[in-house]
Amino acid sequence: MSEPRLPSTPRRAFMASAAVAVWPATVWLAGCASPGGGGPLVAPGAPASPPLPLADGTAYRLANRLSWGATDAELARVRRAGAAGYIDEQLRAAAGPLPASAQAQIDAMRVQQRPALELAMEVEAARKAGEVQPTEEGRKAAQDAYQQSLNKLSRESATRHLLRALYSPNQLQEQMQWFWFNHFNVHQYKSNIRVLLGDFEERAIRPHGMGRFRDLLGAVTRHPAMLRYLDNEQNAAGRVNENHARELLELHTLGVDAGYTQRDVQELARVLTGHGVNFSDKAPNVKRELQGQYRREGAYEFNPGRHDFGDKSLLGRSVRGRGA
Repeated sequence: MSEPRLPSTPRRAFMASAAVAVWPATVWLAGCASPGGGGPLVAPGAPASPPLPLADGTAYRLANRLSWGATDAELARVRRAGAAGYIDEQLRAAAGPLPASAQAQIDAMRVQQRPALELAMEVEAARKAGEVQPTEEGRKAAQDAYQQSLNKLSRESATRHLLRALYSPNQLQEQMQWFWFNHFNVHQYKSNIRVLLGDFEERAIRPHGMGRFRDLLGAVTRHPAMLRYLDNEQNAAGRVNENHARELLELHTLGVDAGYTQRDVQELARVLTGHGVNFSDKAPNVKRELQGQYRREGAYEFNPGRHDFGDKSLLGRSVRGRGA
């Protein structure tokens, strides 16, 4: 079978469609990986055999399925490693670093250089200063500048994502990064979420995108971008907000027809009380007996004074009320 003719445009042409069936391919490929995800696909102690020659059509299909486009470089990588070697390399995200020029662009970005909390405090301080401008024109100009600063941070996050998708040799990792970022989506134009997008992708999704779903779900659920997007900062004992709990069951995990009840949503909302955000350098006033349970990591905050410590019953199981 002859190899299909490759388009003359670079990988960005393939990115435009974003119509690759990533998840079924990854489930299939997981069965091909060595146990634990490490090491080449050979029996212990056996000498590694040279990769078998690949027909051009096979190499093209494999590269096109696992990457954002079967470029000449990607096809050469498949042929060099062979099918098993290429799959194993992609599953372990061990194909190598970004090209130096692409990495240099990323390293120059504020979202790469500075913590999200620091950026958030900076833009929020500018917003508050703008609100007290003495004239309507001054307040409008300050608000425009605030929105532009948020937009710039959002564009940096998007540019970093695209640079990696276009140029990283670890193409399956970038496919899964896109898949999970889409699955756990947040609306960037709600409040100041644009300042959190880069951190959400970098610290909640990227470390876990090729790992265990439980770890990924925990990181996403507690991230300030998700907590703010789904209003969990308003979720407190005695004033329960169900939005985050409902989305977690309906969209993030079980699905709308999975058999959970409204009671399960309410109980999960109670579990999530107290998990919120704090964009200041000050801790809340917490009763002395609860201060040991206070947690803070960047803009994420668990405030035990807002948590429902009662026992819950969720999906037929008892959940002891013990805080974070």
